Amino acid sequence: MRRLALGLALAALLGGCSQAISPYTGLPANYDRRDQDSDGVINQRDRCANTEQGAKVDNYGCSAYQRHDDGYELMVFFEHDSSQLGSEYYPQLQQVADFLNRYPQVKISVEGYASASGEQQYNLALSQRRAQQVRLLLLDNYGIVAERVELQPFGEAQLLVQGEDVQSEAANRRVRVYVQQQYRTVVPKWSVYTPHLKQ
Repeated sequence: MRRLALGLALAALLGGCSQAISPYTGLPANYDRRDQDSDGVINQRDRCANTEQGAKVDNYGCSAYQRHDDGYELMVFFEHDSSQLGSEYYPQLQQVADFLNRYPQVKISVEGYASASGEQQYNLALSQRRAQQVRLLLLDNYGIVAERVELQPFGEAQLLVQGEDVQSEAANRRVRVYVQQQYRTVVPKWSVYTPHLKQ
């Protein structure tokens, strides 16, 4: 008799539990499980669309970034009243091109200068031609895209060395190439193919 009562009580308890569980109805019809930018986070949860390929992302599909401060600067010099760049500077221009290819989102500025001798307007035009010569070499010889190289002629407005002696004049006939602003790149996603980085 006791066993029968225990069995009935257990059946009633189990029956009550099964009635309390709601049947699974699935996800809402508009729940977007696609991953359009292929970052491993479904569209429904992705807060950062169009993530760069191969970037490390957080749970919401947003890239992690790292800031770079290693910039690049190059100074080249010209003969008196000339905008023709000597071929001895070509290896240095190759280094600028390598830097730009390593960081494809970076823009650079090419500044042209002139010495103080001569007319101010002439010197401004001369500094423009010098900067343009360097810019064209980067574009034509090294395949850099035009939009990444800004041109800035200064003429004699910013002398590197004051004076009109031979050394001062030579120092002021120059073009300066430098990274225009700080820049950042995405942290790459780790994989079994990621090389080990030394600390």
